[in-house]
Amino acid sequence: MNVIPFRRLGVARWTCIGACLSGGFALSVLAGTTGVAGAHNASALSQAKKELLVLSDMPKGWKSSKSSNDNSSFPGAAQLASCLGVPTSVITDNPPSANSPEFDSKNQLQSVDDSVSVYPSAKAARADFASLANSNTPSCLTKVLNGTAKSALVAQFGPNASVGNITVSRFPATALALHNANFVAFMPVTTQGVTLNVELIVVDFVRATVEQTVTMTSVQNPFPTSLAKHLSTVASGRL
Repeated sequence: MNVIPFRRLGVARWTCIGACLSGGFALSVLAGTTGVAGAHNASALSQAKKELLVLSDMPKGWKSSKSSNDNSSFPGAAQLASCLGVPTSVITDNPPSANSPEFDSKNQLQSVDDSVSVYPSAKAARADFASLANSNTPSCLTKVLNGTAKSALVAQFGPNASVGNITVSRFPATALALHNANFVAFMPVTTQGVTLNVELIVVDFVRATVEQTVTMTSVQNPFPTSLAKHLSTVASGRL
């Protein structure tokens, strides 16, 4: 089963799933910045692209393919912002971003994506990071993904698909690189009479004006903790 549609939903670096549940990564300059600020962002993005995960960071036998990232917005933005107690603009902000390819395991049951975004200020980057680190994020996401955002999510899997109850919690902080914000989402997806359990781990880091988001997806079995630790550590070390 292709689980990319969940990444298209736009959940952390919230407008990204379009990017965040994100895939396939080519340099993409968004938000129409121009002039001096645009030149600064282009330079920052050029550097940020060098910080992305690459195929050699993955286990032997993994493959890379073009990202399916379409940078679509999060459909429950207003409800999520209200639940978190932050301005809607924090959820809908769509800064210039650079994306890695999508990386897939040999059996196609695990995938990894990486993206970096360059904000106009460190304050803006920290605000987005803080929305993910918010203590209410797991419960708010559980509420919105099972409510306002669910129809958009289900539609991405096709007309005959259904998605059961989605639960969102935290991935153990000690199992990832230090100074991260994260969540892990679980959902059962049924299509063509087959139900598969999907796990999505989103790990976020911030430094100055740059925010990095690593997304790890697994079907049926949990994503390997040792691999999550390795990839988050490599990503954090390059930021």
